This record gives sequence, C-alpha cells and structure tokens, in this order.
Amino acid sequence: MDIISRFRSYCFDVFFYVFTISLFIILWVPVIILPRWCCVLWYKTWTHIIMFSLKLIVGLDYKILGQEKLDEALKNGPVILACKHQSAWETLIFSTLVKRFVIVLKKQLTQIPGYGSYLVKLNSIVIDRSNGMKSLKSLIAQGKKSIDNNFSILIFPEGRRGAYGQPGNYQSGIGILYQELNVTVVPIALNSGKFWARRSKFKKPGCITLEFLDSIPAGLPRTEFMQILQERIESGCAKL
Repeated sequence: MDIISRFRSYCFDVFFYVFTISLFIILWVPVIILPRWCCVLWYKTWTHIIMFSLKLIVGLDYKILGQEKLDEALKNGPVILACKHQSAWETLIFSTLVKRFVIVLKKQLTQIPGYGSYLVKLNSIVIDRSNGMKSLKSLIAQGKKSIDNNFSILIFPEGRRGAYGQPGNYQSGIGILYQELNVTVVPIALNSGKFWARRSKFKKPGCITLEFLDSIPAGLPRTEFMQILQERIESGCAKL
C-alpha cells in the first residue's frame, strides 16, 4: 500500500469520526424523541454520505450483484439475511439495500453513549453472548417479534469478523433461528475484507462486491441447512 493511499485512508478516518460523533451529539435527543422511521431515514442518509466519502477520499467503491434474488425472496415476506462478515463495511451498507430489517448485534454496542440509544431505537436484536442458552432464547423471542412485525433479520453467522479468504466458523445461532422462525434465508457473499480488513488501520482503493445468493427455503433439517449455508456463502466468496 503506497503512501498516498495510506494518507487518503487516514483522511477518511478523520472525516468519519469527526462527522459521525458530531452528528450523534447533535441528534442524540431527537433520536430518543422522534419515531423510528425518522431514525431510519437519518441512518440511510448518513450511510450514503459515508459510502460517497469512501469513494471520493479513499477511492473505494462497491457494486451489488443478485439484487433480483433478494427482491424475489422478499415477495413472500420477511427473510433472514445471512451475511459473510469480514469488515465494518457490511454493518453499514444494508440500510441502502433493504427497506425493513433489524440487525442482530452484541449487547456491548448498545452501551456506547449516544450510538447505543440509536441502536435500541432501531429495534435491533440485542444478545448477550456471555449468557449462553439465555442469549439463544432471547434471540429466538426477538427474532419472532421482528418477523411478526414484517422486519427481515440481518445476522452474521460467524458471530465476528473473519480474515479475507479464510473460511468462517459458523455459529449454531443461525441454525436455531432458521429452525424456529421457519422463514427463507438469503445467503450473502462479499469481499470487503480485501479492501477494509478487520485488523488493518488502512482502507485500500478498489471495488467491494456484495452478492445475494440463491435463497435457502424454510423447512430443511438444521444440519442440512447449516451445510448448505456454509457451502453457498464460502463458495460465493471464493468466486469474488
């Protein structure tokens, strides 16, 4: 990575934190008072600004493949979006791609001043990984509530970010959620870690690709589902 690319990445980081923190300070009280749809609109606007800034400052763009597969799956109601996790990038982009969804996230994120209040206002599915079976029961209960309210669920099956090009360790939570909610799952492959790696301080210029893959219908045995999910996502990522 050359000096200019590193400098551009550094400039983006400065912009990202100054802009985001300032905005959260200004909007902290409105976020608590205003209805959810206002928060969603603000988040989508913020995401568009961040993605434009990535392209302008870093030279990092993105493209979406298979959007028609997602649209087809959503015709029958809300789905589970099971996405490969390599970077912070995919935690941001979905507000521009899916109209009604909630994200599964760890409890620690809701404890961040200001930002945590916003995540709660978005009806995020919050789990405490340290609680074992209680966290799984909570995941199922919150998941059912979201589906009943016509919200799709975004979950990262590996539970945490992995290295680009490395197969992930898929957690049991996605299998249990699939079995209990009895809805279609849309696997998602990407290569964000190639440009925005999990432990790197720098973002590289290029083009991130995110691809919606063939849906997995409801009703399969959990073991079979887990095998299909992992094979579909990992093979999809390998092609990218």
